[in-house]
Amino acid sequence: MTAVSLAGVLGALPAAAQGLGAEALPAPTVMSTDRAFSLDPMDPDPVVDPAADPGRPGKPKPPRPGANGCFDIDTVRQEAAGGGAFYAAVSFGIPYVGDESGPGGDIDWDDLSDESGAVPVGACGISIDVGPGGGGTTSDIFIDVITTSGTVHGITCDRTGSVITSCGTWVQRATPTPGDTLTP
Repeated sequence: MTAVSLAGVLGALPAAAQGLGAEALPAPTVMSTDRAFSLDPMDPDPVVDPAADPGRPGKPKPPRPGANGCFDIDTVRQEAAGGGAFYAAVSFGIPYVGDESGPGGDIDWDDLSDESGAVPVGACGISIDVGPGGGGTTSDIFIDVITTSGTVHGITCDRTGSVITSCGTWVQRATPTPGDTLTP
Protein backbone atom coordinates (compact mmCIF):
# COMPACT_ATOMS: atom_id res chain seq x y z
CA MET A 1 0.00 0.00 0.00
CA THR A 2 2.84 2.41 0.84
CA ALA A 3 4.53 1.82 -2.53
CA VAL A 4 1.29 2.67 -4.33
CA SER A 5 0.87 5.88 -2.29
CA LEU A 6 4.46 6.92 -2.84
CA ALA A 7 4.21 6.22 -6.57
CA GLY A 8 1.11 8.40 -6.71
CA VAL A 9 2.92 11.26 -5.00
CA LEU A 10 6.02 10.93 -7.19
CA GLY A 11 3.90 10.73 -10.31
CA ALA A 12 2.45 14.15 -9.48
CA LEU A 13 5.92 15.75 -9.26
CA PRO A 14 7.87 16.96 -12.30
CA ALA A 15 10.71 14.64 -13.37
CA ALA A 16 13.39 17.11 -12.20
CA ALA A 17 11.87 17.23 -8.71
CA GLN A 18 11.90 13.42 -8.57
CA GLY A 19 15.62 13.39 -9.32
CA LEU A 20 14.90 11.59 -12.63
CA GLY A 21 15.90 14.45 -14.92
CA ALA A 22 19.41 14.85 -16.34
CA GLU A 23 19.69 18.48 -15.32
CA ALA A 24 21.33 19.54 -12.05
CA LEU A 25 19.03 21.06 -9.47
CA PRO A 26 19.91 24.58 -8.25
CA ALA A 27 21.27 25.17 -4.73
CA PRO A 28 18.56 25.75 -2.13
CA THR A 29 17.45 29.33 -1.68
CA VAL A 30 15.93 31.03 1.35
CA MET A 31 13.45 33.79 0.67
CA SER A 32 12.90 36.51 3.25
CA THR A 33 10.58 39.48 3.04
CA ASP A 34 13.31 41.70 1.65
CA ARG A 35 15.82 39.49 -0.24
CA ALA A 36 16.75 35.97 -1.25
CA PHE A 37 19.89 34.18 -0.09
CA SER A 38 21.61 31.18 -1.63
CA LEU A 39 22.46 28.38 0.80
CA ASP A 40 25.29 27.18 -1.43
CA PRO A 41 28.44 27.54 0.76
CA MET A 42 30.55 28.01 -2.38
CA ASP A 43 28.48 31.01 -3.52
CA PRO A 44 30.72 34.10 -3.05
CA ASP A 45 27.71 36.42 -3.02
CA PRO A 46 24.71 34.94 -1.22
CA VAL A 47 22.25 37.57 -2.48
CA VAL A 48 20.36 35.80 -5.25
CA ASP A 49 18.24 38.73 -6.36
CA PRO A 50 19.96 42.08 -5.71
CA ALA A 51 16.92 43.83 -7.16
CA ALA A 52 14.86 42.47 -4.25
CA ASP A 53 15.71 45.66 -2.35
CA PRO A 54 15.66 48.33 -5.10
CA GLY A 55 14.99 51.33 -2.87
CA ARG A 56 18.08 50.89 -0.69
CA PRO A 57 21.16 50.35 -2.86
CA GLY A 58 23.58 51.53 -0.15
CA LYS A 59 22.07 49.39 2.62
CA PRO A 60 24.73 47.35 4.48
CA LYS A 61 24.47 43.60 3.88
CA PRO A 62 23.61 41.48 6.91
CA PRO A 63 25.61 38.36 7.75
CA ARG A 64 24.63 35.57 5.39
CA PRO A 65 22.98 32.24 6.28
CA GLY A 66 25.31 29.64 7.76
CA ALA A 67 26.52 26.48 6.08
CA ASN A 68 27.70 24.94 9.34
CA GLY A 69 24.17 25.01 10.80
CA CYS A 70 25.04 27.66 13.38
CA PHE A 71 23.10 30.89 13.51
CA ASP A 72 23.14 33.11 16.56
CA ILE A 73 22.53 36.74 17.40
CA ASP A 74 22.64 38.75 20.59
CA THR A 75 21.71 42.39 21.17
CA VAL A 76 22.30 44.95 23.88
CA ARG A 77 20.51 48.30 23.74
CA GLN A 78 21.82 51.39 25.48
CA GLU A 79 19.33 54.06 26.54
CA ALA A 80 22.17 56.55 26.89
CA ALA A 81 24.08 57.51 23.75
CA GLY A 82 20.96 57.91 21.60
CA GLY A 83 19.30 54.58 22.34
CA GLY A 84 21.24 52.69 19.67
CA ALA A 85 21.90 48.99 19.95
CA PHE A 86 24.96 46.80 19.55
CA TYR A 87 24.71 43.39 17.91
CA ALA A 88 26.84 40.26 17.76
CA ALA A 89 26.02 37.58 15.19
CA VAL A 90 27.43 34.32 13.85
CA SER A 91 26.85 33.24 10.27
CA PHE A 92 28.83 30.74 8.18
CA GLY A 93 31.07 30.25 11.24
CA ILE A 94 32.10 33.92 11.09
CA PRO A 95 31.60 36.25 14.08
CA TYR A 96 30.29 39.77 13.41
CA VAL A 97 29.69 42.86 15.52
CA GLY A 98 27.36 45.64 14.50
CA ASP A 99 26.06 48.99 15.59
CA GLU A 100 22.69 50.48 14.77
CA SER A 101 22.34 53.86 13.06
CA GLY A 102 19.41 54.67 15.38
CA PRO A 103 16.55 52.83 17.06
CA GLY A 104 15.18 50.48 14.40
CA GLY A 105 17.75 51.69 11.87
CA ASP A 106 20.22 49.87 9.66
CA ILE A 107 22.95 47.79 11.30
CA ASP A 108 26.54 48.43 10.20
CA TRP A 109 28.16 44.96 10.40
CA ASP A 110 31.88 44.30 10.85
CA ASP A 111 33.42 40.86 10.16
CA LEU A 112 35.56 40.02 13.22
CA SER A 113 37.42 37.12 11.61
CA ASP A 114 40.10 39.51 10.35
CA GLU A 115 41.10 40.72 13.82
CA SER A 116 44.38 39.44 15.31
CA GLY A 117 44.95 36.85 18.01
CA ALA A 118 43.21 33.52 18.63
CA VAL A 119 40.48 34.02 16.00
CA PRO A 120 37.68 31.49 16.57
CA VAL A 121 37.32 28.91 13.78
CA GLY A 122 33.79 27.56 13.30
CA ALA A 123 32.02 30.07 15.56
CA CYS A 124 28.61 28.77 16.57
CA GLY A 125 27.31 30.78 19.54
CA ILE A 126 27.91 34.41 20.46
CA SER A 127 27.13 36.90 23.22
CA ILE A 128 27.60 40.64 23.63
CA ASP A 129 27.64 42.94 26.65
CA VAL A 130 28.55 46.55 27.28
CA GLY A 131 30.60 47.51 30.31
CA PRO A 132 30.19 50.63 32.38
CA GLY A 133 31.52 53.84 30.95
CA GLY A 134 31.97 57.46 31.83
CA GLY A 135 28.64 59.19 31.30
CA GLY A 136 27.26 56.51 28.98
CA THR A 137 29.24 57.64 25.93
CA THR A 138 32.35 55.45 26.16
CA SER A 139 32.75 51.91 27.41
CA ASP A 140 33.97 48.53 26.33
CA ILE A 141 31.89 46.06 24.35
CA PHE A 142 32.62 42.45 25.28
CA ILE A 143 31.98 39.65 22.77
CA ASP A 144 32.35 35.95 23.55
CA VAL A 145 32.12 33.12 21.02
CA ILE A 146 31.91 29.35 21.39
CA THR A 147 32.97 27.23 18.42
CA THR A 148 31.67 23.93 17.07
CA SER A 149 34.68 22.25 18.72
CA GLY A 150 33.79 23.81 22.10
CA THR A 151 36.57 26.39 22.41
CA VAL A 152 35.67 29.79 23.85
CA HIS A 153 37.13 33.05 22.53
CA GLY A 154 36.65 36.67 23.58
CA ILE A 155 37.33 40.07 22.08
CA THR A 156 36.79 43.59 23.40
CA CYS A 157 35.71 46.49 21.21
CA ASP A 158 35.70 50.22 21.96
CA ARG A 159 32.80 52.53 21.28
CA THR A 160 32.08 56.22 21.26
CA GLY A 161 28.40 56.87 21.80
CA SER A 162 26.48 54.38 19.71
CA VAL A 163 29.34 53.71 17.25
CA ILE A 164 31.90 50.91 17.56
CA THR A 165 35.27 52.49 16.87
CA SER A 166 37.70 49.54 17.01
CA CYS A 167 38.12 45.98 18.23
CA GLY A 168 41.11 44.48 19.96
CA THR A 169 42.69 41.02 19.81
CA TRP A 170 40.93 37.67 20.13
CA VAL A 171 41.88 35.71 23.26
CA GLN A 172 41.14 32.02 23.77
CA ARG A 173 39.49 31.50 27.14
CA ALA A 174 38.99 28.42 29.29
CA THR A 175 36.99 25.71 27.50
CA PRO A 176 34.00 24.28 29.37
CA THR A 177 34.33 20.53 29.99
CA PRO A 178 31.98 17.96 31.55
CA GLY A 179 32.27 17.88 35.34
CA ASP A 180 33.49 21.47 35.70
CA THR A 181 32.46 23.02 39.02
CA LEU A 182 32.83 26.49 40.45
CA THR A 183 35.60 26.92 42.98
CA PRO A 184 35.22 29.54 45.69
